[in-house]
Amino acid sequence: MKKWIGCLGAICALIAILYMIFSDQDTGAVKIKAVNGVLDLRELKETSFVSLAGDWKFTGEAFVAPTDFSSEAEHLPVPGPWASEVEWGSYQLMVYLPDHWSGEIGLRVRNIWSAHTIYVDGVALSKIGAVAATKQATTPDNPSYEAYFKPDSRQLLITIHASNFYNTRGGIVLPIDFGDAELMKEDVQRDLSLEWTATLCLLLFSMFHMTIYLLRTKDEAFLYSGLHFLLLALVIVLRGERLFIREFPSFPFELYFRLQDTFTFLASILLIVFIVKMIPSIMSRKTMYLLFLPILAYAFFNAVLPARTLSVTQYPLFYYNDGLILGIIIRIFYLTLKKRINIRRNEAIILMSMLLFLAVFAISASSDNLFFTGRNYMNRIGLIGFVMTMNVFLGIRLMNRAEESEQLSTRLQKANDAKDAFLKVTTQDLQRPLHDAIHLVGAMNREPDREKQGQQLYLAEQLMGNMVYLLRDLHDFTRLRFDDYAIQLKSTNLRMVMLHVIQLMQFTFTNKKIAIHEQIPKQLYVWADEQRLTQVFIRIMTEISHDIAEDQLTIEAIQVGTDILLKVTSTGESTPVNRDRPHSSGLMMTEELVQQMNGSIAYERLQGRIRFTVTLAFSECKEPVTTAEYEYNLESAAHAEDRDLGTLLIVDDDAMHAEVMRDMLGDAYRVRIAYTAQEALDYYRNHPKIAMMIMDDIIPGDMNSLELLQQIRNQASVMDLPVLMMISSEYPRHIEMIFAAGANDYLLKPFSKETLMARLNAAEQTKQSMQKAIEYEMAFLQTQIKPHFLYNALSNIIAFCYTDGERAAYLLTMLSSFLRYIFETSRDGQFSTLQKELEIIDAYVEVEKARFGERLTFAYDIDPSIAAEHVLIPSLLLQPLVENAIRHGLFDKEGPGHVQVTVSLQGSCLNIRVADDGVGMSALQCAQLMGGTAAHAGIGFTNVRRRVHDLSQGSLEIDSSPGNGTTIQIMIPVKEGQG
Repeated sequence: MKKWIGCLGAICALIAILYMIFSDQDTGAVKIKAVNGVLDLRELKETSFVSLAGDWKFTGEAFVAPTDFSSEAEHLPVPGPWASEVEWGSYQLMVYLPDHWSGEIGLRVRNIWSAHTIYVDGVALSKIGAVAATKQATTPDNPSYEAYFKPDSRQLLITIHASNFYNTRGGIVLPIDFGDAELMKEDVQRDLSLEWTATLCLLLFSMFHMTIYLLRTKDEAFLYSGLHFLLLALVIVLRGERLFIREFPSFPFELYFRLQDTFTFLASILLIVFIVKMIPSIMSRKTMYLLFLPILAYAFFNAVLPARTLSVTQYPLFYYNDGLILGIIIRIFYLTLKKRINIRRNEAIILMSMLLFLAVFAISASSDNLFFTGRNYMNRIGLIGFVMTMNVFLGIRLMNRAEESEQLSTRLQKANDAKDAFLKVTTQDLQRPLHDAIHLVGAMNREPDREKQGQQLYLAEQLMGNMVYLLRDLHDFTRLRFDDYAIQLKSTNLRMVMLHVIQLMQFTFTNKKIAIHEQIPKQLYVWADEQRLTQVFIRIMTEISHDIAEDQLTIEAIQVGTDILLKVTSTGESTPVNRDRPHSSGLMMTEELVQQMNGSIAYERLQGRIRFTVTLAFSECKEPVTTAEYEYNLESAAHAEDRDLGTLLIVDDDAMHAEVMRDMLGDAYRVRIAYTAQEALDYYRNHPKIAMMIMDDIIPGDMNSLELLQQIRNQASVMDLPVLMMISSEYPRHIEMIFAAGANDYLLKPFSKETLMARLNAAEQTKQSMQKAIEYEMAFLQTQIKPHFLYNALSNIIAFCYTDGERAAYLLTMLSSFLRYIFETSRDGQFSTLQKELEIIDAYVEVEKARFGERLTFAYDIDPSIAAEHVLIPSLLLQPLVENAIRHGLFDKEGPGHVQVTVSLQGSCLNIRVADDGVGMSALQCAQLMGGTAAHAGIGFTNVRRRVHDLSQGSLEIDSSPGNGTTIQIMIPVKEGQG
């Protein structure tokens, strides 16, 4: 009953709307038209008013007095524009009135471009703007208005002077209604009320839609629909009866028509954006912007240029806009046929209806503007139909979303029930082994037999191993529910995973007398996450072990196309011990995990037998790691344990966890523990020879783990001291911050001993590889001693042997010191004291002075607070810079040259400056040198720049200009050691 009442109300509202649309007088229905400048209405019966349409007399480029019109004047159809080259002119029409029009007569003017004066029987009836023969003298105006007068006779001579210097089409472009004044006033009032009503409705729709958007900003479509309704209301106010001008008659002509044209086209853009937001598959954002370019360009130039400057392009744009709308309708129809739009059928039907009404509205509005119909009912029907269907579409969409929300709520309730069941099963599975482990530990304390204690320890280990996988089930379930889960699929050996699970379950199978017949090919690999696949198999085996005893299990894998079917089947030789036990809750996480690995799982009871079938994607067939290779790896690991134990510092505020890690790593390292960041930092400063550091990512206190890591990195590079960070979650931002602070690697807690040792070995091997690379680099630097430097040095020494023996001996000593330092650098390590570096520079400069003579001077200035004999810097850091300063800065300079080395402290950093007053370099050359692309960039400078960053985490800058010398500044953390 209520539904029928609602339908009846909707029908009544529709009838009322249609009555409002069609109740006004239609002058287009009157077929009487003017012929040769004469409109004879004397035969007109029972018609209140007509349109002054037909052939008017017209004289272009002249303002003809009403009494001076020539009988030979040309005739021009009205409504319609005059010729494009005409800019002003005169119209005239003789009208014979019908007898029943006895009272006051009215003229309803809709659109005469742009200024005009109307004369009736030679008397000015209305004057709009100021007509003139030039643009400068013309005052444009173009309102929609009515004029009323009392005729003196049954014959009227109507003359209109008009001038147009603005719009592309000038003259009487829309019909002029003519008839009984009282009835015309009623019709005008009805039309004005209709437009005000439409405007009010559109504004209410706009407020409603934008309010929805403000309450839910994710639904951007409501923003654009609200803005569209707002602009559509403004377009109605600015066009049609021009309500805005009627309310504000003094509003500027220029601004009015700029707003009218701009809002008309922007409204269509917002509508298209709304449709695309509702159905994104219609077009891409880039395509949409490209399609909008012509309209946006028109709107922009229309806003900045004088009114109607671009009116010649307005009408092609109407066609273009209609084409866009028709194109969208065709596109939606095509996508609907191809089933590429994900909307319901009722939404699609209403959407197509909305777009059809929109097409009617757009095309009829364009025809009204282009062909001067003056009164277009299809325009009104299209607008009302579009607005109604658009809101019905949004209402249906909201209703559908409400239904989907109800369905999702039902599914959520079911998922919540399943979650509760899963947690109940998991909790029970956790409680049982936990209590068993507690009882076992208590029993071990009371058991005097060591062999029995060993068996109990083995059982406790198996219980704890199963608990780890149960906890992983629980953790994975939580992450899946919050969409924070990622499966790492890789090629995994199916048999190795199954054998590992069988080993974990061996105690259970042995005691329940379950025999295992495993028939999985050892070469078979599947796409799976190894850890999650282990969880799946443990859960399957646990479920089976609960259901059978004194039975046999057959485990086989067969390939079917691109899939691998793993079947675990009991032989059915014994009656299942728990036939009615439910499996859905216990296996829910297993099903989720298998689905995440693009597989499926099935459970069947077959005449007393139980069968699990797991389907996984086939990867490859290859030979796994052989026993010989495994033994070789064990021997390598055992050999590695024979080396000298290095010190490993564990930084963890959890004392129990730290002690467990000490026990895990005690065979491979000398383990030290720090419980706070400050304690760890103090220990490192007192014992800088630490081989490795493991740090927890959450350390309470004044200094957190990232700050501690940054402090460590100020004193040791990633090569000097590898640092592994223990983390609780793998959030990308957190991992990014850890690596940015200087960590070498990370470990996700909890982790096994095997994982921990593998990460430590990887870090150690990386460190050794980097040290080897630097040793090779230092050896390479030794080979880069310029041959001509040795030739020149030896030649100068030989020359001094004949003239100055003491000088020759001194230079030979300096050259020997220089070469000895170069050749011994790789043996002594990657760092050298600042004192040794300065001494080798002295030796090098003395050798070079033998060639440059008095032209070369050198000095260095060391901050007194710096203990040069204890401060360490990378070996051969300064000598290549001094060499470059002499060879590239001073060699080509005329006159004396000076090189200055300055070393100072800036906080915890060493500031080293190497400056010369040589020829200098341009900014481009400096950039090329820093980028390693300069043609004259030597290997020495390139290595210095790289080692400053890699070994010391420091920085290097160049300041130079042509003719003003070059300054190289190095900032590295202070590092102290034994001189």
